[in-house]
Amino acid sequence: MLNQQPTTRQFWGKALVLCACLLTLLFLYGYSYGGWNPLEDRGAPRWAAIFSALPKEFLPDYKNPCWFEKVQGTDVDSRWREGRSDNGTGQFRLRCLPYFYIIGMPKCGTTDLYYRINQHPDVVSASKNEPNWWTLDQHQHLGKYLDYFDDAAWDIWHRTRKRWTSFGEEVVSHDVITGDGDPITIFYNDHWREELWDTPNNEPPILIADLIRAVQPNVKFILTLRNPTDRLYSDYLFWKFLHVKRSNTDFHTRVRLRRGLYEVYLRDWLSIFPRDQILVQRLEDHARDPNTTMTRVLNFLDLGPVRKKSIFGFRKRNSQKRKYDSIGQMLPKTRRILNEFYRPYNERLAELLNNADFLWQKESSV
Repeated sequence: MLNQQPTTRQFWGKALVLCACLLTLLFLYGYSYGGWNPLEDRGAPRWAAIFSALPKEFLPDYKNPCWFEKVQGTDVDSRWREGRSDNGTGQFRLRCLPYFYIIGMPKCGTTDLYYRINQHPDVVSASKNEPNWWTLDQHQHLGKYLDYFDDAAWDIWHRTRKRWTSFGEEVVSHDVITGDGDPITIFYNDHWREELWDTPNNEPPILIADLIRAVQPNVKFILTLRNPTDRLYSDYLFWKFLHVKRSNTDFHTRVRLRRGLYEVYLRDWLSIFPRDQILVQRLEDHARDPNTTMTRVLNFLDLGPVRKKSIFGFRKRNSQKRKYDSIGQMLPKTRRILNEFYRPYNERLAELLNNADFLWQKESSV
């Protein structure tokens, strides 16, 4: 028995163990000394880049979260090359993150809300109102996201406000802000699977809310909601990547039901951020009385009072009416089924917000 030769299975078993050990050593060496990370080769988000590109603290005299970043003169456009210098030590440009995020929901009036907020004289828009960086483009470097706010940063830097203290000292502040209007931020965590995390309950261990809180713990969020049944039908009618002929009889076969589970997503965010940092409103209220809803939004963002019809007045509806006219309204039977499906989620949402309006018992459509 002592002289028995190893079997083929034993041989290959030992070979596999040896290969695993070698691969582990290669990974540790490459990650520690060579900068190689197999997760990056798999296209996984580079979470470390989010934090390494940020300062330890933002500029204290800026309302918007901003900081100065040292750059080579050829890396930026001419206005920044001619901009701020630090005693001849190099060229700097202002980098900014959003002061506020409109985190949801799609087909709930988020585009209109973003437009109205940006009509305020102390708000400047990003070059793209829905950057989708936190949700879809996390594999790109953080600098790509900051570039969307480059024009806004220029305005934030140059538009100053002066005041004098009781001692006669002049104080210069930068009170202009900018925002991110990506309406899928609240629920889109699909990229977590690319991280190769193994979780026992098949749930993402880190949410977008966790990442934003690590970067901006005091940021403000606006969430606008709508009767989930109506939202679902609108989403079906205007889903541009749904390349099929739409009809109210075929509607139920190609829909994104989970986007109407508002309570599920909001509860996650409220476990990470305090309630006073998330303003929740209804599209139905905004459609009836934009003056009241926009006054609430501006107060939430600590923006001064203004009188502008483009902020508080009624605006023309988009092309939805033509869509409804050509396809038809939702079938009554379909509406009853969807209302029943969403009812328990709406009940928990109303309880979570302590507001019975989120039961949507009065409104049938907007």
